[in-house]
Amino acid sequence: MRAGDLQGRDLGNQVAEQLAKDAICGVYQPGEFLPKETELCTQFGVSRASVRSGLQTLVAMGIVRRHTGQGTVVLEHHNWNILDPVLSRWMAEYASPHPGVLREIFEFRLAIEPYIAALAAERADARDLVAIEDGFAGMERSLEAADLNRSAFSDYDVAFHAAIYRATHNLIWSHLAHLLRPSILMVVRTTNETADELRDSLGRHRRLMEAIRLRRPQEAYDAAIRVMGRTARDLGLNDLQGVSSTSLPWTDAAAHAEHAIGGVLSDGAGRPRSFPITGTNR
Repeated sequence: MRAGDLQGRDLGNQVAEQLAKDAICGVYQPGEFLPKETELCTQFGVSRASVRSGLQTLVAMGIVRRHTGQGTVVLEHHNWNILDPVLSRWMAEYASPHPGVLREIFEFRLAIEPYIAALAAERADARDLVAIEDGFAGMERSLEAADLNRSAFSDYDVAFHAAIYRATHNLIWSHLAHLLRPSILMVVRTTNETADELRDSLGRHRRLMEAIRLRRPQEAYDAAIRVMGRTARDLGLNDLQGVSSTSLPWTDAAAHAEHAIGGVLSDGAGRPRSFPITGTNR
């Protein structure tokens, strides 16, 4: 980006997005310092106030830390608040998508979505069922259209899963659907490639929808496992295919989810797990 490229309002947010993009793509690696404020002012053609506003946004997201008298350093990826919906959207747009990011998101979904599907089968009300069915119907229309619209299919796919999260009527799960939406979309858009894959995915989603509609928690749990199994195969996560084809009594799923989430969020020594994001834009 050259001087004068940033225009209009919210220049600070534009600075933050460009610097975040560079960090995500690997232009700036963890441990490296960003250019000085005066250099960033020249680079973006904006005032020092706009640069500082953008840097403060990145600090709040955990992407960078400012050191008085030294500058602004890019932090390790495990410090990044990837549940921030704005950062999650940037990662979805700029990570290319990075396989490490995809794996982390998939492991998290594998740990919780079967359990969420079972809860939805118990708790969904009429409005929830309509939202789930609308998401599925949109997927179906996109697939049957003369000109296959993969982007629309993916958007409806995300809406389908978000509706299931909300159907739990649990404050945390419902809010998590909103936070994870961009990240889930990144996975969905990566896996929904050929028409045959989309048809297979549609069939698996139909069985999940029917299990929830008929209020059969165990069937919903198993159907969600099968949806995840297809995703694991499409992402090339062969080591997780066995896990994603294993059914449990859904009443034991809470303990399973807690154990699995612990594995996603920490390494064997209990430290937060990070994922590498590398790039060639050096």
